[in-house]
Amino acid sequence: MSQIRKKINVLIIVVVLGILAIAIGNISDWSDMSYLDNTVILEHVELEAVFLKNDNVIKISFQDNTNNSKSVILEILGMDETYHKEFRFNNDSRFVEKIPLKEIPKYGWNTIPVTLEIQHSEFGSIGLKTEIHEPGQSKPRIIVEQK
Repeated sequence: MSQIRKKINVLIIVVVLGILAIAIGNISDWSDMSYLDNTVILEHVELEAVFLKNDNVIKISFQDNTNNSKSVILEILGMDETYHKEFRFNNDSRFVEKIPLKEIPKYGWNTIPVTLEIQHSEFGSIGLKTEIHEPGQSKPRIIVEQK
């Protein structure tokens, strides 16, 4: 094989590999929700988990301002027994749930995550996760995940 032919073959291989790398990068961008998508979701969907010390309850508030949530599964993990409740919506996509608490968690609120699995007509199946906080503290961040 001549030197020119070898150089052309190498060049073709490099170009093909470059095109494959770009294509694979674009496909992975498709499958993951982008930061912008998460921001859009959090502009419309609200979640807060607050410990009300005087009442000794955890107050979970959820509101979808688009009213496009069809159902939500609420779970509070890390407790002796996982709290689980399902909500179905027709028009008004929101709820406030108060859960009595026997004792404050020994290792702090970050050991008791609050999760929602939401069936949404626009966003699809999404998950939200946050932590419980006390009044007066800043709200913990909400993690959004595509299910």
